[in-house]
Amino acid sequence: MSSDVLHNLKTIMEAHFSMDWLDSIPSAFLQKDLDGLWARQKVISDNMANIETPGYKEKNISFENQLKSKIDSIDGSGNVPDEINGIEDTKPLMTENTRETYRADNSGVDLEQQMVSMARTSLNYSYSLQTMGDYFTRLKAAITGSSK
Repeated sequence: MSSDVLHNLKTIMEAHFSMDWLDSIPSAFLQKDLDGLWARQKVISDNMANIETPGYKEKNISFENQLKSKIDSIDGSGNVPDEINGIEDTKPLMTENTRETYRADNSGVDLEQQMVSMARTSLNYSYSLQTMGDYFTRLKAAITGSSK
């Protein structure tokens, strides 16, 4: 996630902190981010499992640009439930790389690239989980009046 997206999300979190905390734009965004990363991990695992399958073509998942455009379109003056529904309606887009082949049997999976993608996706997933945990920790502190 880029720093611009994180800054926009932080601004939205601050603007909507007084609303329904469990059904909010930040929690919907983080949930969709986790869903997209989970889908990517599954696709990468499938790619790695099929590396020796003749004719198998690498698949990819993209969702970040869709989420970024949803976040960028939120200005804080709209109907929050509609904005949440817009985020929740975002679906990961799966594509197949039909051009590249790396083996004589026309397998289109580059194992090294898949391992790098898996590591990056795992780190992003961990970071998003940490962010979600921090969000709920702040909510708990706001509700209980305690910082612990």
